[in-house]
Amino acid sequence: MTAACSLDEINPNAPTQGVIFNSREGMVSLAVGLQARYGAGLSAFAYPGGLISDEMGTPSGALQSYKDAEIGALAATYAAVEVPWASHYQTIKTANDLIGNVANVPLGPETQSGIRSLAYLFKAASLGELLQLYQKIVIDPQSPSPVFVDRSPALTYVVALLDTALAQANAVPARAEFDASIIARGLNLKNTIYAMQARYQRMANNWTAALAAANAVDTSVVSIMPFSDQAVNPMFDISVTQVRPRDTLRLIAAAGDARVPFHISGATVAGTIRPLRSFTQFATRTAPVALYWPGEIVLIKAEAYANTGQIPLAAAQVNYVRARCGGVANQPKACLAALPASSLATQAQVIAEIYAQRQVELFATGLRWEDVRRQGLVSATSAFAKRCWLLYPNSELSTQPNVPISPAGDPPVTFSKCGI
Repeated sequence: MTAACSLDEINPNAPTQGVIFNSREGMVSLAVGLQARYGAGLSAFAYPGGLISDEMGTPSGALQSYKDAEIGALAATYAAVEVPWASHYQTIKTANDLIGNVANVPLGPETQSGIRSLAYLFKAASLGELLQLYQKIVIDPQSPSPVFVDRSPALTYVVALLDTALAQANAVPARAEFDASIIARGLNLKNTIYAMQARYQRMANNWTAALAAANAVDTSVVSIMPFSDQAVNPMFDISVTQVRPRDTLRLIAAAGDARVPFHISGATVAGTIRPLRSFTQFATRTAPVALYWPGEIVLIKAEAYANTGQIPLAAAQVNYVRARCGGVANQPKACLAALPASSLATQAQVIAEIYAQRQVELFATGLRWEDVRRQGLVSATSAFAKRCWLLYPNSELSTQPNVPISPAGDPPVTFSKCGI
């Protein structure tokens, strides 16, 4: 797997790229490695926006680059800038290697279909996450002269990849080998595809499509990325010394909101700027990371209903998220009272409550910074997010002539939606 994930490195004891791409064992190892690579990069999506927005902070012993990110000050060489770009494009490269070569080996249609679906899913998810961190991204990194594209065409491409992932998942009725020995335990392929379709159709404001995808998700299922003592949960790893959750979550949540102890716990300690707590769900090296929470899917339904004028249906979905309680403990549940009809009578009231619920429900998932932009709450002095985008990393600036100039006026002086 190490060789499969570092195909450009020369190791005399490792199989060559040709062997990997043309052998059954190589393709299977590469598919397993794709999941490990994407999992290792989950923190690289969550913590940069978490530091820049109102979710995470730095302890006193953190490196200065992390402390700077917390106040919205970045340099092109900082880990918060470099690591997300490198990590996600490494995942995309592995996905492209699988897509381009899986047909070369005798895996059988069921296993090939599963691997293709997995590759398209994680390629789409990686590009979608990059799109929430950088103003423009490259959708074809294998091009001799990569082009940086704007948000709209990038979102269209992400959705198309997810459509292809779903078509591949539906291509065969059963995938015994893939399900038994390739896909990560606890990762539900089709539910994750549907959830990502809902997430990115929402980002594109395609409400009918977002609702259709959300309705296809089985919200009784939590699809996870598992970890082990060898492949450590990256959120746990970074929280040991560099990044911890802010106690702000406890202060903004409604009294008695059971999602707060689900997300954060422990003593409140002084941080570099703001008081900090500890992650509850990422408290151990082997804790899994959910690829979506069921509450996110329900809130996407609510937002789709609200934006298509179906206010009573939207209000019902919001109250469902507020009132969920009991049952399995593998997901955040608010255990709050439903709001009266008078509090969710207008589109503006419902949308405001959706964002309030997303802030607590989706804590530390990496989705907060995008929500702050969508609400127009970004500014240099904002308590919600102090800049619009990450800088383009120095590794890209020093090698690619097409890298755009970082956007002028970032951070903005007054509240902004950052052009989205």
